[in-house]
Amino acid sequence: MKRILIIFIVYFFNNLIYLNANAVIKKQDNHNELKTVTLLLDWKPNTNHLGFYVAKYKGYYADLGLQLKILNPSQTTSTALVATENADFGISYANNLLYARNANVPIVTIAGIIQSDTSCFVWRKSSIIKNVKDFEGKRYGGWGSPEENATLKFIMQKNNVNFNKIKLMAIGSQDFLPATLKNVDFTWEYKGWNILAAELNHVEVGTYCPSDHFSELNKPSPLIITSENLLKNKPDLIMKFMKATSMGFEYAIKNPEEAAKIFVSEVPELDLKLVLASAKFLAPLYKSDAKKWGYLNEKKFQNYSDWMKKVDVIKQIPNTKEYLNNSFLP
Repeated sequence: MKRILIIFIVYFFNNLIYLNANAVIKKQDNHNELKTVTLLLDWKPNTNHLGFYVAKYKGYYADLGLQLKILNPSQTTSTALVATENADFGISYANNLLYARNANVPIVTIAGIIQSDTSCFVWRKSSIIKNVKDFEGKRYGGWGSPEENATLKFIMQKNNVNFNKIKLMAIGSQDFLPATLKNVDFTWEYKGWNILAAELNHVEVGTYCPSDHFSELNKPSPLIITSENLLKNKPDLIMKFMKATSMGFEYAIKNPEEAAKIFVSEVPELDLKLVLASAKFLAPLYKSDAKKWGYLNEKKFQNYSDWMKKVDVIKQIPNTKEYLNNSFLP
């Protein structure tokens, strides 16, 4: 009887090992058949991109048969590269999306990463700038886009300040801290990244956030975009991509510290202290009071496009139904 029991146990464990081995082989085979999808970033990796890296690390894309390849930004805009199908998906902004639609570039947004615009004009408190009225005669460091200048001019006019007395200077990709040491007096940054980095480095800053003062400037930012062609021909691919991406951002919302550690393990050159603080700051903002993460509020885009037309940045106001698509959100 004892011998029969031993034989049974050996037989049971041999079969268990065989089944587990087959399962591993099957999983490896499935992963060998993954469909590669590309995502073109807008900037250096930062917490605006947190959910993508989490979803990739946790295997959410792979579980749906996808292999995500994250591409670094180039000199060409993500709208142009996505429209010409040099990337399946990209990160962009409402202004670039509206520029593209005005030029008949077939781009659509399928999700807003953060529900509100968290960008602000920022200066060192050690400077003589105290508020917007002190911008006159100061050096502004930016990238020189029409929308950038229009925004600055708009808020200055609303505050009875002369925009023509600002010195506009191009600083390219230089960050706030080094730029404001001697080159410029104020810049335009995100609260949850460069402004937070300044505070973590014990640099006291003053800010003016346009979206806090003007509802027409408050819209989801940044955005996930894709091409009309992919929308038409590969909706199942988009559905899978968005399901995995949504899971990644939902994880970041609920587990910001763990998400931050995952992000830094994937992009080790980043400062863990900054990423942790930023992930916690953005956790409640990714979804905010929207129906679900990624939701695109049509009214916000309509208000923003009306404003862009009013300040002569675009010539035509495109129909929101042509470039907003919430149908791929899980």
